[in-house]
Amino acid sequence: MDSRRAVCAVFVLYLAASLQLTSCQDLTGCGGSKGCYRHPSDCTGDNCIAFVTWENVGDGRTRFSMRASQTENLAWVAVGLRPESVPAGMVPADVYVCTKDGTGVERSENILTDAGRWNSVARYIPDNSVTTELLSYADNVISCVFTRIASIATGDATFYDISGDNAYYLLLAVGNGINADGTINSTYHAARRETPIALKLQSDFVVPPEPELLGCGTTRGCFRQPPTCEGDDCTAFLTWENTADGQTQFALRASLNGSLSWVAFGLRPAATTEGMSPADVYACTRNSEVKRSENVSPYDSAARVIPANTVTPSLAVYYTIPNFVTVIECVFTRKASLAGDATFYDISGDNAYYLLMAIGLDINADGTIAGKIHSQRWPAANALKLQSEFALPTPPPATPKPGGDLVGCGETKGCFSQPTGCSGSNCQAYVTWQGLQDGQVRFVMMGQAQGWVAFGLRRSNINNGMSPADVYACTSDREVKRSENVSPLNSEARVIPADTLTLETIQFENNAITCTFTRQPFLQGDDTFYNISGDNAYYVLMAIGASINADGTIGGNRHTDRWSTTETQKLTEFGAATGEPDPVGLAKAHASLMMIAWIGFASIGITLARFFKPLWPDSKLLGQKVWFTIHRACMVSCLLCFCAAFILIFVYKRGFVDTGNAVTVAHAICGIIVTCLGIANPIMAIFRPHPGTPKRPIFNWAHWSVGTLAHLLGLVTVFLGIGYQTSLLSGLASYSFFIMLAFVIFHVVMWVLFEVMGRMAESKVAVKPALPQQPDTDPNPDEPGRSNDMPLKTAGGDSNQQLANTDTEPPADEEGENLSQITDEGAAAKMILLCIYVVGVVAFLICLVVFVGLA
Repeated sequence: MDSRRAVCAVFVLYLAASLQLTSCQDLTGCGGSKGCYRHPSDCTGDNCIAFVTWENVGDGRTRFSMRASQTENLAWVAVGLRPESVPAGMVPADVYVCTKDGTGVERSENILTDAGRWNSVARYIPDNSVTTELLSYADNVISCVFTRIASIATGDATFYDISGDNAYYLLLAVGNGINADGTINSTYHAARRETPIALKLQSDFVVPPEPELLGCGTTRGCFRQPPTCEGDDCTAFLTWENTADGQTQFALRASLNGSLSWVAFGLRPAATTEGMSPADVYACTRNSEVKRSENVSPYDSAARVIPANTVTPSLAVYYTIPNFVTVIECVFTRKASLAGDATFYDISGDNAYYLLMAIGLDINADGTIAGKIHSQRWPAANALKLQSEFALPTPPPATPKPGGDLVGCGETKGCFSQPTGCSGSNCQAYVTWQGLQDGQVRFVMMGQAQGWVAFGLRRSNINNGMSPADVYACTSDREVKRSENVSPLNSEARVIPADTLTLETIQFENNAITCTFTRQPFLQGDDTFYNISGDNAYYVLMAIGASINADGTIGGNRHTDRWSTTETQKLTEFGAATGEPDPVGLAKAHASLMMIAWIGFASIGITLARFFKPLWPDSKLLGQKVWFTIHRACMVSCLLCFCAAFILIFVYKRGFVDTGNAVTVAHAICGIIVTCLGIANPIMAIFRPHPGTPKRPIFNWAHWSVGTLAHLLGLVTVFLGIGYQTSLLSGLASYSFFIMLAFVIFHVVMWVLFEVMGRMAESKVAVKPALPQQPDTDPNPDEPGRSNDMPLKTAGGDSNQQLANTDTEPPADEEGENLSQITDEGAAAKMILLCIYVVGVVAFLICLVVFVGLA
């Protein structure tokens, strides 16, 4: 009987222990007796991808409990501690891992490798520092509980001290792969999450809420840019949801590659259907503060005090993550209304507001954004009741109605598209027009652009250029704006007269702007509002641009692409318009020809003249020395290419470049100088003095100097062209800069090798007896060489009749006095190097030209 009682007692104790351990695996007491961090943030336990809890258990130990599920092929769950001094990322971190096959908690350390990649390495667990209480795996669920002492005294800096005021960000991750030895080193997580602030683990048990897009349209409202982003990939997003005390919780997040100073949202009354004012605005700044302002005009804002007890921030952080991405996050609650303050908009009940969102690059000294213009902004298309409406209205369909594609061109509608013959989805831009029964004309526009797509009407008596013109633009702000081109390089905003234009649909999605609107055919007494009725004919202009002004207009913003019809169009007729030659094609041809000239022909031609005169001394090609024939062919080809490219760019630009861009101007000026030098050098060669004459050395130096300067400046100009950010070849800079840099390095290294080989050959010849050389019995007066036509020294010859010593002549023409011996020394190696150099130059050139073609 006693034995049975003993067995029962042991079973009861085991069951009690099991229940005690299992009780650690729930989220009861979160924020009170223990801290909890979960993914997703609103999960309750079994429906969590993962969660970790922590609580004090005496003796200075902290109990951690982890659970993971909902992940296919789940293999491990881990919690990591990242120091407060490191505000973002996964390294460094002290990590504790529970695996599906493990028998106890394992430890690792997140590190940054020499290659700049994140990784983890196994770390031993110091004696008596970590005690595993539970580790189980069943039905694709991992559960584990362990205790950890606050610190150790062995001097292990990787075992972080969590006592006192030491604070750490908690990292939580799950993965589906482990190593053969059960570690997770070098295995990548399947999902991860980190607390928004650093926590003192022995006293901080409340994790503030953080911006996230879970529950969009159901438990919370979400406004994001781009509209399809999911969180970390968003430029900015705003969420709002009701709290238990009747307030509304707002969360903002923004990230930008580079500097970022604030992200803000504003409430614009439903009665104000456009613009950015008036608005009640709340900004999260890089100072980790929440500030308030009021938009008081389309262009400005004034700081406003946050009334006491109306706004309560729970999170405001600013940090930078790898690749120079700046992130601002904040969460705060706001009262619905404030009696007696009309600027503190009442968001309760049926009161509806348009949501505005913006980011900016600068703040004031006091941390406010008053008077600071945004760098990007986005208004919501519809007003919302913020305490009851969480779903943004579905945006207009991708194809606006009616006539939103190019079906019916030439029959029921007029069309102008680029490229000509595109079908709609593969167009870079198009505009269509169609007469309606009430006399109005419906226009449909589409452009692959970040800022705007526009069409303009240029009078029939102006047969070229972009001005004057009556211009209508659909912008990324989902607005239609009007302007008038007043010079070849600028446009001025124009008011759209009342009742003359009606916007039907507008959409900015997937970097494409699409809109449909109707326009009155004319406006009596307004000559700037061009009359498109009857037989009035106009050239149709079309353009796309990358940026807009703060007020949404396009005035002064240079296009990235533009096109014009070759003939005038009557907008009451429906012919398919034809455009001018593709300007992008002209720009690409210019860039390609310039690179072929200066990277290809010039590099090879100059290299041959500089290093390969001694080769092939007894051979001729087309009646000339081999090196000279190839050199001349390369340089003539270079001349033809850069002259053609020079003409093409002036045809494309129709004059000089826009002087508003310093890089553009520098590229143009350098290009003109290079072209002049490139033309001058062959003219100099035509009138060169005969070899052996007193003025021949002067020519040699001048020819070498001008050619070398032209080549170097040509390469600099190519670099400037790659950095020409407002060029039509958008995307070229991101690919080609490093290829050009690699080419320059390759070119310099090969020249160093050529120079070394030449010096070695000369040094070997210097120790050998000189062989007598006979004068060329049939010197060629047209050949530009010096020692190729006459020996440097002849027996008993008058030194005044000899050529100038090579020490006084430019490096491009240096040759030893025993030409045949220098030729023999290392000729095979130099030929191999020459082949490598030519192949390398051609390979770099092909890469660059291909990227230009794809830009």
